[in-house]
Amino acid sequence: LELRGWTKRSGLLPGEGEPTDGAEPFEDNTTRQLNLLFSWTPLDRVTASLNLPVKSTSIDEVEDGEIQTISTLNFSDLTLATSVVLWRNRKILPQTWIEGRAFLKMPSGPSQVETHGVLDPHVQPGTGSWDFGFGLAGTHNVSWGRWYSSAVYRVNTLGALEYQYGDVFLWNAALLVPLGHAAGIPGLARLTPGLELNFRWAAKDVYQGETYENSGGSILYVTPSLRYRLPWFRRDRGPTLRAAGQIPVTQRWLNGFQDEGAVWI
Repeated sequence: LELRGWTKRSGLLPGEGEPTDGAEPFEDNTTRQLNLLFSWTPLDRVTASLNLPVKSTSIDEVEDGEIQTISTLNFSDLTLATSVVLWRNRKILPQTWIEGRAFLKMPSGPSQVETHGVLDPHVQPGTGSWDFGFGLAGTHNVSWGRWYSSAVYRVNTLGALEYQYGDVFLWNAALLVPLGHAAGIPGLARLTPGLELNFRWAAKDVYQGETYENSGGSILYVTPSLRYRLPWFRRDRGPTLRAAGQIPVTQRWLNGFQDEGAVWI
């Protein structure tokens, strides 16, 4: 069960507003998403997963000093995914392995919700599109921690309200260090800090046949995290709590007028 939230400021969609007195109209987007994740491993090397998200989005459109707020709360689009272990250095307790991954996002969430007489694609719980992706991931365990990296390309198709999100490339690299094991201090056994680099490139969106200039581009996040294994359970079998924050390194690689805030998880 994962809860994440983020904010973003960007220019309005094509045809929604024009600069006045040198002031560019913009929208502030605040999103919260609760992901319920299920996974199943029917075969030794194969894992299937399902993500059922609930999404809350609120947008403040600011133009000529006036603010119009629109918001929605509903189930978002289901995603089915699979990962297959392509190679591992040994069958039992492998130290290093490589996975192939693929996913399909289905248009199952509402995608044409009207709020205050407005149909805005950015506030919709779902996109109304069939999207898919594929990639690779690798893990390497050492005596004091774990290295992880993945790369995924996502293809987004035309969705509801004639809106198409741009294709996306994601690259992640992470290091996890179980403190108790690495430091040899049993009292720290429940804590696992981590540090990640998350890179995203996205093509520009298209709205009603017109390119949305304030979309797409590249951004790099630095993501510290801390995982705590809960007591009251059998050793190494208890559930964990994890907190993380994706912090943007720079906004300069984004197209047009965009300002992305940190993502909390």
